Amino acid sequence: MLLENAGYSSVTSDVLNITSSTQTITGFIDSVGISGNGNVQVLSDSGQVLHGSTNANISDATIDKIPDAGTYQIQIDPYDVVTTANNLTVSGIPSSNEADTSSDSIKDDILTNFTNTQESLPPNNNYNRDNISPSNRGNASSEQDLTNWTSEAANPIVPAIVSSNKSAIASFISFSVTDASGDNSLDTVFSGGAIRVSYELANGESVSKVDLEVVEFDSIVGSLGSWTANKLSNNLINLANFSNLSEGEYLVRAIATTTSGQKIFSTFQPLGILPWNKSVGTFTGDTLNYSNVPGEAAVFLGRGGTDTLNLAGISRADVTSINGTNLSGFNPLSNSTAFQAIFQGTAFDYLTLADGGEIYFQGIENLKFADGSNLELQVRPNDTNFAYQWNLHVSDVDSAWRFTQGANNVLLASLDTGILTAAGASGSIFDIAPARLITDPTDDDNFDGTINYGHGHSAISIMSSTANDNFGIAGINWNGKVYVNDVYRGVDLLQAIGDTINYARANNMRVVFQAGIQGDYWLDYSGGTRQQLEQLIQNNSDIALFAVGAGNGGPSGNFPDPNYLTSVNGLARLETTHSNVMSVGALETKADVNGLRQWQYEWVNGLLNAKVAEIASYSNRGSNLTLIAATDSPAIDKYGNFNYFRGTSASNPNLAGISSLVWSVNPNLNAGQVRQILTDTAMDLGAAGRDNTFGSGLVNADAAVRRAWALQNSSDVANLYGGNSLLV
Repeated sequence: MLLENAGYSSVTSDVLNITSSTQTITGFIDSVGISGNGNVQVLSDSGQVLHGSTNANISDATIDKIPDAGTYQIQIDPYDVVTTANNLTVSGIPSSNEADTSSDSIKDDILTNFTNTQESLPPNNNYNRDNISPSNRGNASSEQDLTNWTSEAANPIVPAIVSSNKSAIASFISFSVTDASGDNSLDTVFSGGAIRVSYELANGESVSKVDLEVVEFDSIVGSLGSWTANKLSNNLINLANFSNLSEGEYLVRAIATTTSGQKIFSTFQPLGILPWNKSVGTFTGDTLNYSNVPGEAAVFLGRGGTDTLNLAGISRADVTSINGTNLSGFNPLSNSTAFQAIFQGTAFDYLTLADGGEIYFQGIENLKFADGSNLELQVRPNDTNFAYQWNLHVSDVDSAWRFTQGANNVLLASLDTGILTAAGASGSIFDIAPARLITDPTDDDNFDGTINYGHGHSAISIMSSTANDNFGIAGINWNGKVYVNDVYRGVDLLQAIGDTINYARANNMRVVFQAGIQGDYWLDYSGGTRQQLEQLIQNNSDIALFAVGAGNGGPSGNFPDPNYLTSVNGLARLETTHSNVMSVGALETKADVNGLRQWQYEWVNGLLNAKVAEIASYSNRGSNLTLIAATDSPAIDKYGNFNYFRGTSASNPNLAGISSLVWSVNPNLNAGQVRQILTDTAMDLGAAGRDNTFGSGLVNADAAVRRAWALQNSSDVANLYGGNSLLV
C-alpha cells in the first residue's frame, strides 16, 4: 500500500504489502491533527465509495474487504465537531493468524485502523444541502481529507484452482436508501414521506437478521426495521410511522448479523428529511405565493378555479426542471405528466430549483416568474365558448386533461330523452361526433312528443362535445363513445341499463351513466320491480357507475318535493345502499343582490371563474347527497345554439364526465372505488367535513384524476395514505 501526498498528508510514499503479518504505516495529517467519531470509507480513484468502516466512533475503524490492486482513496467523515490532535494510521492485517500465501489469503485480507480526520470539520450529516458533493460535505471553509493510497499484491495472483479451507468473508454487495416519491431527489424526502430500501449480501452468508440503523450526529436514533433475507429489493418504508425521525440530516446503514454471530456493516447512505409547508386555494381563481425558506419545501394545492402559483424571487433560470423536463420543453398535452411526485397518497407536479429547493403542486393552471412571465400549465382548447365554461374551471377539468381526455375503454351512457336521430324531426346533432354515438334511430329528443325539448342533447353536449374544433364548447370527455337511451319515449329504464351494460361487457368497457331523471316513479316503474332494478345495479358494480341528479324539488324547481331539504329523490336514493350510485346536487355561482338572484363571477386569465359557490335553492339535499357539481353549464342544444343548461340535470353530466376521466387513467378500479376517490378528493364547502347541504363537496377533476393516477402508477406508495389525507 502506498501513502502519497494528498489532502493534508505530509507522508512520503511507502509500501504496505498485505501478507500474513501485520504492517502499519503512520503519518501526520498536519501540524494540528484532529480526530473524533467518524465513518471511514474506501473510494475508487474516481471518487466512488467502495467500502465503509464498521466502527463509527473514535476506536479503530475497520473496513472488512481488501480491494484488488490499484489506486484508492481514504475518506473520513466525522459525525460531530472534532478538535483533538491525532495521526492517520493505516494497517493491513491478515484475516487469519495462520500464514497462507495463496491468492485466496490475499483476497481475504482486511484493512483496519483508520483513526483520524482533518482539521475542524463539522458533522458529516449536517452539511449544506446546496453543495452535496460527497467530497464536500463540510461548510464552505472546510475541505475533505482524501488520502491516496495504492494496494499492491504481495504475491502474484494465481488462477482460482488453488484450494482454500477458509470461509469467504460476507459483505454487502449493494445497499441503497432512496426517496420513494419519484421526484429525482434520491437522498431527500419530505417529512411524512416514504423511502425505498434495497440491499444484497455477498457469498450466500446465512443471516439471522438485517437491521436498518439511523444515525444522527454520533447517536443512533433508532431502527427502521429488520429482515431475515440475504437480499431485499425496493422495500417501502413509511417515515410517518417513526415519530422519532424529525426533520434533519441522517445517515442510514444496514447491519447484518450472521447465524454465527458475525456483524456485517454496509456503508452509510445520507438521508435528508425536509420540513414542508402547505398552501391551499379555494374554488375561485386564486394566486398562491411561494416564499423561499431555506431548508424547507413547499406544497401547493390550488383546488378549483384558474389558479396561479406566484414564484416570487424565482426566475426561469432558477428552475432546473418541471417533472424532470426543461421548462422550454413543457407542453400540457404532450407527456407533461409522465413523471409525478407521489406524496401523501396523490400525484404532484414538481419543480426542482437550481439551489436544491423543491416545490410540489397540483390544481395550478399557471406559473408566474419573477420577471412577470408566465407558463400556462392547463389545457386550453380552441372551442369558441370554452372561456365561458365556468363549470370546467371550477372543477379543474382543464388541468385533469393533462392526464387524460378520456379513454376508448370507458363508455358514457345517457338515460335521458335521447338525441335526435329520427328522420324529419326538428333539429339535428351539433358539436358531437356522430361516430361516437350508439343510438336508437327513432329518437326525437323530445320530452312528451309535443315539446321540442333537446334535454338529452344538452346533457350529452356537456359530457362529450367535440373539443378543439373551433366551434361550440369542449366536452369533458373527448374520446369515449356514448350509449344514448331515450327512457321517456323509447325503452324502459331497466332495459336501457341492461342493454348498455351488455354492450360494455361485450366490448370490455367500464360505463358511467348520467341519469336525467328524477322522482320515485323511476324506482317503481322501471319496466320491472324495484328489486330487479337494484339487483341489476348491484350485480354490475364492478363496471357500472351512476351519476343521478338529486332532484329539483325546491323553490323554482320543476319537481316540487316537500322533503327536498332532507333527502334526494328517485334513483338517487340508492346512493345509500349501492356504492356505485352517486346523487349529485346543483352548484351555482349566484347570490342575492338587491332581492334578485344574480351571477357572481370574475375573469381570470381570460376564463370565466366563480366568485361564490352555493347550492341552488331548488336542489334536493340531505344525508343521502353524495356530491355537488356545477349547474348553469354551457351546452349546445339540438338546434346548434349555445345555452346555459340548468338544474341538477346539468350537474349529473358534469359528474359523469369527470368520473369517466378518473376511470380512464385507472381502469383497474371498480365503480365503488371511483366513487370513493371522487368523494375523498372533493373540495369541502360549507361546514367542515361532509354536510347535508354539499355532501362531500364540489367534485374536483384534477384531484380525483391525480389520486387515481397515483394508485395506477405507484400503488404501494399511494396506498400508504387515504385519498383525502392531504386535501382536508
